[in-house]
Amino acid sequence: MTEPVRVQERHLQGVTLIELLIGMGLAAIVLAAAFNLFTSSTKTASELQTRNELLSEMQTAQNYLAAQLREAVYVFPRGTALNLGTGYSTKRPVAGAWQVGAQAAPVVAFIKPPEDTTQPCSSNENGCYKFYAYYPLTRSGWVSSATSFNNPGQDPQNGDRWVLAEYRSSYTTPPLLSALASPYSPPSSGQSGRLLLDYLQPAALALAGTPALFVQQDAPAPATVQTAGAVSVTLNFAVSRQLRGSVLRLPGRTATTPAADTVRPVTVFPRNLGSLAP
Repeated sequence: MTEPVRVQERHLQGVTLIELLIGMGLAAIVLAAAFNLFTSSTKTASELQTRNELLSEMQTAQNYLAAQLREAVYVFPRGTALNLGTGYSTKRPVAGAWQVGAQAAPVVAFIKPPEDTTQPCSSNENGCYKFYAYYPLTRSGWVSSATSFNNPGQDPQNGDRWVLAEYRSSYTTPPLLSALASPYSPPSSGQSGRLLLDYLQPAALALAGTPALFVQQDAPAPATVQTAGAVSVTLNFAVSRQLRGSVLRLPGRTATTPAADTVRPVTVFPRNLGSLAP
């Protein structure tokens, strides 16, 4: 009569301390695994979104620059020194002066015809010839001085990256070929500089042998007469951004990627060359 009672008492006993600790340890392991999976998934999703944004911005900026360059009536030849001023929006990423064809601080400069030939330049900016220049600047230098929409915001871990800037000004009278000699100072009317692309890959972070940002084919300065088809500019774009301990690069690269494949090239042949008066 007493045995069934002992069995019932045994069933009524709670879990032991060891069993409780084991259960808590297993639960902690499961929670840690779930947390790591969630964190990893979140990081992957964030990196994918950033990668897509960088790719879209790079392609948009490259297509825009190509469209502007395609309309050029004159492209300043290799060796031309450019006096673009001393403000933050024209400060070279390395010491020295801007010069077309330079490797450490590449620049491309050209003149576009009026967008609207039905109105005079004196009454409508669209009726003016325009000077354009595109060049890289250090991100930290740009962010420290830029305002409004031109300022992409602080990002200290990417301060050594470049931004691509657009500089433009308007001619009050049509430019003459004879006045385009090196060194060249663009017109002062309507001068402005603006941000075109953020997180541009600097030369210091590129693989050895990577093509320069701008590779120009033409006769070197002081050449003035230009013909369509004889001048071309290849835009070799790549972006690089450090993000939470990893580096996002577009185009992507590995240890075996050829240097030429680490940029996205677009070659432009300006189609309006030769139309400026001597």
